[in-house]
Amino acid sequence: MTYAHVAQALELSEVSVKRMFAQRDCKLSRLFELCELLDLPPEEVLQRARRTQANATYLPLETEAALAVEASLFHFFILLREDFAAQDIAKIYGLTPLDIDHYGRALERLDLAELLPEGRIRLKVPQPVKFRQHGPLHVHVRRISQQFVSDTIDQANDEDLAFTTLGRRMLPDTIKQVVKEMGEFQSHIANLARQDQMIASDKELVSFKWTAAMGALSYPDLLEIRSVKRPAAVAS
Repeated sequence: MTYAHVAQALELSEVSVKRMFAQRDCKLSRLFELCELLDLPPEEVLQRARRTQANATYLPLETEAALAVEASLFHFFILLREDFAAQDIAKIYGLTPLDIDHYGRALERLDLAELLPEGRIRLKVPQPVKFRQHGPLHVHVRRISQQFVSDTIDQANDEDLAFTTLGRRMLPDTIKQVVKEMGEFQSHIANLARQDQMIASDKELVSFKWTAAMGALSYPDLLEIRSVKRPAAVAS
């Protein structure tokens, strides 16, 4: 079945259908329509989806380096990645159409996005995207994460904003096991998010961030204890 046939059956444009398949992303209601059109049982598709992990991909190293040069451009890209429309970004930051055009063309030159009519911008990179831990963007990612952790410590509650910390003594092998389980939990969270994106509208979804740190700790490297200078002994 061609894209044109699918577009006609679903009452969509052929461009929209091609984009949906290229991005490998659609809502659950649309998935059911496609399954019916192709005479494919939806439960088989969902069972296959459970076995598929949406692995995050890195941007090319030179692309990260180009984004690192201008923090505002990197931040603009992050907001687009979080499904903020260019017009909404402009309202939040008081940007002009020239500003939107500037950032849109900059991302277009990096082959990250496409500048559309009326100041709209569409990302071209597959999701999700992650950044190299010690790459060109490291200083920007570290600053954002540090600010997030600081705000979370100050505003933590028992409902939707959590901060917890724990210090114990354990064997190095146990630390490795905990780190492994943290990676498994991260994959679990990513899978829950992917399921939400399949069934919910963009307006219902909220951006979240999960930050965790685990490893051997040297307290003397973190803590400072100043010497209390004692007066010199007086000779008798």
